[in-house]
Amino acid sequence: MKTLLQHKILNVLIKLLVFGGLLIVLYKQLFGNEKIEIAYAHFLLNFKGNFVVLSTVVILMILNWTIESIKWKLLIDKLHPISWLDAIEGILFGVTFSLFTPSRVGEFGGRVFALNTERKEAIVSTIIGSLAQIVINVSIGALGLLLYIFIYEKHDTYLISAYAFIYILLLVTVHFCYYNIDIVSIKFSRFPILKKAARYLHIIDLYSNHDLLKLELFSLLRYLIYCIQFVLLLTFFGIKIPFASAIIIVAAIFFIQTINPINIALIDFGFRGNVAALFLGGFTDNPFAILATTITLWFINLIIPAVIGGVFAFRFRFFNED
Repeated sequence: MKTLLQHKILNVLIKLLVFGGLLIVLYKQLFGNEKIEIAYAHFLLNFKGNFVVLSTVVILMILNWTIESIKWKLLIDKLHPISWLDAIEGILFGVTFSLFTPSRVGEFGGRVFALNTERKEAIVSTIIGSLAQIVINVSIGALGLLLYIFIYEKHDTYLISAYAFIYILLLVTVHFCYYNIDIVSIKFSRFPILKKAARYLHIIDLYSNHDLLKLELFSLLRYLIYCIQFVLLLTFFGIKIPFASAIIIVAAIFFIQTINPINIALIDFGFRGNVAALFLGGFTDNPFAILATTITLWFINLIIPAVIGGVFAFRFRFFNED
């Protein structure tokens, strides 16, 4: 009885800490931050009652996280069937939890708090879904970077051929590892630091290549949604670029953002803005428009879902109370 009471108290404290901490950090980030103030001023300058573009970007955000919920439910149902509400809550709380961790690794742990099943096994399934997204992000992003170099940078034929060869090698490698994840995992589990995780590797066998392909296609849809959101916001802030060129540039930007190993989503809008400025600087003489685009996308895609996920946290039990 004493242990159960302690668990109840801990659950309440964790919920308050997560939600309260999120609001405090967000307040400090959103108010008094020079870059946020510049972006907001530029937003007001360009808004002019134009709800169509912003509404479309928000709808695409909802679609984006809905697709991710479908992906995650497909994965977790192999372990223990969950409701759509559980899937959505888990995804959004994963966003909340990921904001405070480098490269959003906290997303794995955050999602599984929505589950009553074996959480360690669920983390393995969640990682598989994240790997599918990484495969798409790297494959298309690297292609975007290659096309950007080919079209906009002056390199000789030899270098372009070398870049193309490296890209093909990268594409084959990431897909080989993804579709042979069981073999790769066994190899890595031999390292002492990963031996404890080896007991959960049998979870990988639950997913066929057909399942992995579906996860990759869902990830591709999410990637395309992100690109369209970015292009729409570029237009909203007055950066006029042909659609095909914009997609290539956005893919290149997203690739650099993806491979950055230490970004923390809650504060990495500065890094995102710098990367965007690097690729978009030749297409506009207004750096504030680039900054406003990246911060608006960051706010819509991550901050709004994270706040909703923080509210959902009040429904979770981090420790067993039964």
